[in-house]
Amino acid sequence: MSEKEIRISPSVKEGQETAKEIQKAIDAVSNQGGGRVCLKAGTYVSTTIMLRNGVDFHLEKGALLKAHTTLADYPEVGVAASNKDQSQQHLIVAWEVEGVSITGEGVIDGQDQAFWEPCQKKEDRPYGIFRYVVIDNPRNRPSPLVQIVKSSGVKIQGVTVTSPPGWGLHIFESEDVAVEGITVLGDPYGPNTDGIGINASRRVRVHGCRVNTGDDAIIVKATNPGSLCESVVVSDCIVASNCAGLGLGADVEGTVRDILFNNCVVEKSLRMMQVEMWFAGTVERAIFSNITGRTFPDDEVENERPIYVDIQQFIRKDPNLGVVRDLIFRDIFCESRGRILLTAQDGAKIENLSLEGITVRVPEVEDPTVTVPASTSLQLSNHSPESRICRAGVVADNISGLSLQRVAYHWPEVNDVPMHGLYLRKVEDLNDQSPQLKSSHPNMERTETP
Repeated sequence: MSEKEIRISPSVKEGQETAKEIQKAIDAVSNQGGGRVCLKAGTYVSTTIMLRNGVDFHLEKGALLKAHTTLADYPEVGVAASNKDQSQQHLIVAWEVEGVSITGEGVIDGQDQAFWEPCQKKEDRPYGIFRYVVIDNPRNRPSPLVQIVKSSGVKIQGVTVTSPPGWGLHIFESEDVAVEGITVLGDPYGPNTDGIGINASRRVRVHGCRVNTGDDAIIVKATNPGSLCESVVVSDCIVASNCAGLGLGADVEGTVRDILFNNCVVEKSLRMMQVEMWFAGTVERAIFSNITGRTFPDDEVENERPIYVDIQQFIRKDPNLGVVRDLIFRDIFCESRGRILLTAQDGAKIENLSLEGITVRVPEVEDPTVTVPASTSLQLSNHSPESRICRAGVVADNISGLSLQRVAYHWPEVNDVPMHGLYLRKVEDLNDQSPQLKSSHPNMERTETP
């Protein structure tokens, strides 16, 4: 039986009525064994659209699907992940379905400003960065805008997601997912506007995408206790962010393992690459390779880090700490004002971390003794007080098994900030093959230091 196709044209309908029209077509195509529902060029304003088995939801070039701006009109689909940025309302949802796709050259517009209001004071900015907050309650927005939950055989290809009021695309407890050639564009100062979030999922490929957001651009997590995220490949992407460009964490209560970031460009970021643990989960076996770019985020965003690895208690009373082990950062070029910061709170250790072929060029220095005390961020080695303000290119604290091979910092010719190459605290089993880095510890040995 040939696949069915239904083509939809724009109409004067809006909100729930538009959603009903599109949903009727999706249900009909799915009930007949699968096929395509196509939005023709034009503008559609809609509430939640639920994808069904076997349906390709296609947005033609010129098709603009806009999120309806009255949140009360959206159905409450449910919260899948234990994360503060998750609401029960979304624009496009694939929940417990198989063989679905979102394709085409059209645009999905979240109409972010309809759900936000500007911060009145600089002190009110979330994380000290974002200049907007969600009106009344952080969950009062369709976030994630595109929500994939407990589904398999999913493809998202070609579309542009713009102005998400929260997360752009979230893939949760799903498997065999391909994200190819999509664009995600968020406000650089929007609250928690992560671009692509991969959460507790298996066999996910993100390839050839462009992501430019205020919060983390492409991030891998396992937020729910006991959850597992594994076999994820992110390749050939171009990203920009005022937070992390490419990363793992920070809210990992399960396990993240076997992750590869490869052949990517980071146009701007606060943290070019990160592995961050706020909870007592596990991150293991992750490789970042062939990555080039810069930090240099937008105005008034400080404390840049080319590479950031951290285990901390966050704001929890629970003293249990996370596990981070078997990380490789290889063939990295970065222009930055900041430091490589590799830290674990006392009581935890980063195990087996390797930096190979890392070059950081510093046109001007950001002095951590000035910028760090002024920061309100919770993502700045907050439980490693000595190391978080240390003036050194590479700062390592509480690591067992640290390998430094061909790691170089190139400082500016005129540098009024006395920066060292390498600072070590409680580092065991050091393999230092980077003569350009000189320790700031006067009696540095290759064993644990006080």
